[in-house]
Amino acid sequence: MKIAVLKAGEATDLKSVDKVVHILKEYGIKADKISPEDIAKGKLSKFDVLVIPGGRALKQAEALGDEGRKIVKEFVEKGGGYIGICAGAYLASKGEGKFASYLGIVNTQAADIEHWDRGCGDVQVKVKDPNHPVLKAYYGVLTVYYENGPILRRSNDLNLVPYTELATYISDIHENGPEKITPNASALTASEYGNGRVVLFSFHPEFTAGLEEMLVQAALWCAKTSPEEYPLKLKKTHDVKIKGAWLWGKTVYNLGVDGAKIITDQMKEYGFTDIFLLVKGTAGRVDYNSKIALGLAHPDRDILKEVVEEAHKKGIRVHAWFVVGSDKQWATLHPEDRMVHIKRGPDDTAVALLSLNYREYVKNIVKEVLGNYKIEGIHVDYIRYLHVEFGFNEDYEIAEAKKMGLNIDKVKYLIDRTYYTEKDGKSIFEAYDKGDKDVIGWVGIRRNAVKSFAEEIKNVVKSYNPKVKYSAALKPEGAYTSNFLIAQNDSKTFVIVHCGQDYKDAFLIYDFVTPMLYWAYYGKSPQWTVVLYNNAKNILGKERVYPGLQAYSPVKTSDLSDAINYIKRDEGEGIVFFKYDTFALSKIDIKKINNKEEKIINIILTNSLSRDNFSDVNVTEEEIENVDITKVEIEMKGNYTIKNILESTPEVTIQVSENNKLITITGNPCIPQNGTLKISAVIEGEGDKNCEPAQVRFYVTDKYYEVRVYNQY
Repeated sequence: MKIAVLKAGEATDLKSVDKVVHILKEYGIKADKISPEDIAKGKLSKFDVLVIPGGRALKQAEALGDEGRKIVKEFVEKGGGYIGICAGAYLASKGEGKFASYLGIVNTQAADIEHWDRGCGDVQVKVKDPNHPVLKAYYGVLTVYYENGPILRRSNDLNLVPYTELATYISDIHENGPEKITPNASALTASEYGNGRVVLFSFHPEFTAGLEEMLVQAALWCAKTSPEEYPLKLKKTHDVKIKGAWLWGKTVYNLGVDGAKIITDQMKEYGFTDIFLLVKGTAGRVDYNSKIALGLAHPDRDILKEVVEEAHKKGIRVHAWFVVGSDKQWATLHPEDRMVHIKRGPDDTAVALLSLNYREYVKNIVKEVLGNYKIEGIHVDYIRYLHVEFGFNEDYEIAEAKKMGLNIDKVKYLIDRTYYTEKDGKSIFEAYDKGDKDVIGWVGIRRNAVKSFAEEIKNVVKSYNPKVKYSAALKPEGAYTSNFLIAQNDSKTFVIVHCGQDYKDAFLIYDFVTPMLYWAYYGKSPQWTVVLYNNAKNILGKERVYPGLQAYSPVKTSDLSDAINYIKRDEGEGIVFFKYDTFALSKIDIKKINNKEEKIINIILTNSLSRDNFSDVNVTEEEIENVDITKVEIEMKGNYTIKNILESTPEVTIQVSENNKLITITGNPCIPQNGTLKISAVIEGEGDKNCEPAQVRFYVTDKYYEVRVYNQY
């Protein structure tokens, strides 16, 4: 299979051309650049698919000329493939007037074409046809990079067949132009022209992390082949260096006096390198023997001491995790320092970030931990405002605004329009993007409060020991490239205005950050995680971003596996799971047998769950008490098949499916809480280099609630 990618001077974006060629070659597909002159000489006939990349559609049409455009149309009509990306999608559509030189090989027209420069950045699209070959393994809401692409609408040309709508826009992209044009418009289409196939991307898959395979699948479909017929050559991905997990102190406590040993033994077995132990939560109580904290979470035990001792025996690093902006203990004892809501007034759990007394208190307990415990890191969380509606303490934010001469009534009015009177969801954010000086000043006060507090804690940490790592859990929206006018809530504007967090500030403060990329919580697909991870590392650097992955309900093993594999393919340095005890563990090892085609697969399965992890699942108290595993499924991936089972325990029942791809283990239980099960089998075939050789799924209680499993391989 051979792919031609048009390169036509200023008519095509060289970065787009080079990126498309690079991606296709990475997957083992022969891809070459082709010029309009080459096309005119008949060289297009040597290829299976033509890719028209980003650039300027009218210039592309001009560069091809009448003869070149005729050759391209005939190439597709006779069975060739066509992939149009952004400008290439414009070019394939039907045009009128000054756009009459468009090819017209797809039954679509670009809407609102006079406002073609709508904006650039990350936007959201919804998959409409997940069963189409172009979208294999893609589903739900995807985050894509958009750069003034066509807003495709169906045309009614009876000479052209209707196209299949593969994905539609969710975001209302209107930085330059009217609102409500893009939502529900086609973002990705597949169609036929004569005997050929056409795929149009309004967005840029080549510039979107996680969509490389979609571009490849489009090439295969347009070439009328498939991965089964045309095996793709992929380089083996490498495991991440850092594997961490957030861990609640109460999880350790509830397991008894051996809790720290049980958990660190499990983490060592499954390759974890870092623990982020909660030592100060939203309630304000601490989980160590403090002489200055306002309250102790577990006065009878020093959880931090227990974890540090057990973790260090096994070479696992410990980061003391502090919740900063929420502290019910302080808010109760110091009501004047409470964070104030625009309507509800003072909050009983949140503290004003500008309170000097509270800042000193937080710094003192950080000093206490640094002085009394041999830890590797200080990790801060909730170092932000909770919402744009918070931050109206008269002694702090309001006082600062008055010094600056800001119109606070205007700011309140815009927030009121956004969430109360008009409920338009946009007024305060659009005012910021449009440069309103009062809104920008107000947002600046809150942003500086977050930044200065974080810097003060950093100074404490680094003055004690420069080698101690200082990190933060950050809201994910700060890693978006778009402003609110382009992507609404999925924008960096959203989190700066809401929370006062800015990734550019984080670059100057933290040794590393863990963006909280909880895709299911945000209604996204796992692909969203790698987009925001990629953006964050572009700001802070690859070695300073460890994406925080959602490992709690309702995420399934398949979703967690997808997210991990996306990060691995992007050569991520590390991952951190939220949170330990909400996911189970498995480890897979495959060994060859005397150079035969057969192999032995050894699988270790551990039930690391606690009752805490079901707090967000609709189950009864009785079911929460029982976190024993009653069923395990082991699904072979790639071309692997099971020949026979070698080793198991008599307490469980094992069945192999008729297609020899699935092992089902049942028992009452088959793995009790904190128990381990080992199984060995003979397998045949080959696996996929880019994912685990088998996917393991756990189910708890007789009703079989699926629990996520982290598969180490």
